[in-house]
Amino acid sequence: MLILLGASVLLRFLQTAAYISLFLFSLLKLREPKRKRIAITVAINIAVAGAYCAFLFVYGQELAERLIVPIEIGLSLIVITICSADKWVISLFVMFTQFNLYLGICYLSDICTTEASGLIYQIEYLLYRTVLFGALLFFNFKYLRPRFRRLVEILGKEWQFITLAAFFFYVMEAVILYCPRFYWYEADNRWYLVASSYLVFFSVYWLIFRSISAIVGKYEAQERERILAQQNKFWEEQLEEQKNAVNAARRDRHDLRHHYDTLLSMLEGGKMQEAVSYLTAQTRRTESAVLSDVCQHPAANAILSRWAARARENGIKTEIDARIPAKLPMDDIALAGILANSFENAVEGCLRTPEGTVRFITVNIAYSVYNGAGKLHIVFENACTDNIVFESDFPKSQKPGGGTGTKSIAYAAERYNGIVEFTAQDGVFKTRVLLHL
Repeated sequence: MLILLGASVLLRFLQTAAYISLFLFSLLKLREPKRKRIAITVAINIAVAGAYCAFLFVYGQELAERLIVPIEIGLSLIVITICSADKWVISLFVMFTQFNLYLGICYLSDICTTEASGLIYQIEYLLYRTVLFGALLFFNFKYLRPRFRRLVEILGKEWQFITLAAFFFYVMEAVILYCPRFYWYEADNRWYLVASSYLVFFSVYWLIFRSISAIVGKYEAQERERILAQQNKFWEEQLEEQKNAVNAARRDRHDLRHHYDTLLSMLEGGKMQEAVSYLTAQTRRTESAVLSDVCQHPAANAILSRWAARARENGIKTEIDARIPAKLPMDDIALAGILANSFENAVEGCLRTPEGTVRFITVNIAYSVYNGAGKLHIVFENACTDNIVFESDFPKSQKPGGGTGTKSIAYAAERYNGIVEFTAQDGVFKTRVLLHL
């Protein structure tokens, strides 16, 4: 029986260590190399668990219980030091929030058990904690992490105030549960104090993050408008340049007869070298101005053909299947921004691949109408490296100050209730945009 109780204590400690680590991993940004750092953390947790159990058998339960809180804090700080790439103030906020929730889960699991002590108590306690820990971690990984990481990207000094709030709540919970002696030695388990404190805890957290979310939403809206305005101005200039190129090509075709007359005069006069130079110059000028007939839509055709030419100049095999009608129920600048940013990212992605890699770009665009509702489906696929990192479903730019292009694509798609998806698998990067027109 003593061996079974010892094993249950060891399992409980390992469960606590696993929960602490997984909670921190669910919200914090991890340092590279992740697997190596996680493996070190696991090894430390197992070693400390073994040492704690040995201490329990030698010095008894009462003294071991008094050491559990500093040991848990120490393990958390070790995990943060080894694995966290976030600022310390953010890491500490996550740590104290984790402890606040951990204390509540342990208290709830304790009062739900049917036995006061012994092996049955240990088994029930472990089962209740497993269910509650699992539900909390699932919520963190599935729903909370994207929202939390968005706050990390935007908030600055505000984290100091939020971390202090989490710390004070932790101190308050620790005092309620453990001072002047542990709550399980009290007849009523101090349930009224625990319930009141957690009501305040969740209310304050909810108010803080609701207020912050409103501020973040306003900031993101302003940032979105700024990026779109900047991109729109740029693509207006690009479209104007390409329209001028088209007009120049038309003028050249109109003036073709005059060029023939000039060449004929040079040849008749025996000026062979001058004729060759004149013909070469006119050919280059015409080729630089002519756009391929990629699709019927003028703006889309201008963007796609220009970027396809740039890709081929860099030795990138490019295939385009663009079924876009001459007129679409959307702004030309928005469409040009989506296509140009996607194509530019594809070209840059190909150029980052090692020498000898098959560099390619495939573009598939289709417009369809069903029950009066139009949809424009845009898919870019290109060769890419294997080290692409994603943050909040967006590829992390490898250029200083980069990342504006992908955000611009997403913001433009939002105007048409669209969806944007970026994926990288087996050396192929895919940009998928679906617009509801």
